[in-house]
Amino acid sequence: MKLKFKFESVECIVELYEKIAPQTVKAIAKALPIESTANRWGDEIYFETNIECRVLENSKEVVEIGDVAYWIPGKAICLFFGKTPISDDKIRPASAVNVVGRILGDPFKLKAVRDGEKVFVEIIK
Repeated sequence: MKLKFKFESVECIVELYEKIAPQTVKAIAKALPIESTANRWGDEIYFETNIECRVLENSKEVVEIGDVAYWIPGKAICLFFGKTPISDDKIRPASAVNVVGRILGDPFKLKAVRDGEKVFVEIIK
């Protein structure tokens, strides 16, 4: 399954890991379409959702550039394109996240997204 993330400044396509994180991906799909407001935390964009998923699956405390994750405590989707304020030589989210997919194409274009931009997430047929 692929999703389109439309920010005010840029768009990106994400491929979801349906086999690696099936329950989290199912919860995301159920919540679509999603409208929210982007927040920047270093080179991470996250935004709150109405997704209900409490299951840890493919949960990681270190992520890679281009990873897309669901952060259970904040009910947030996170897109990683570089280091966060707590990163050392590795990219570290605020706490463990369920890695649910990957940004297709250049994740660094997300550097254009600013705090407070609207984001719209929809499934691509």
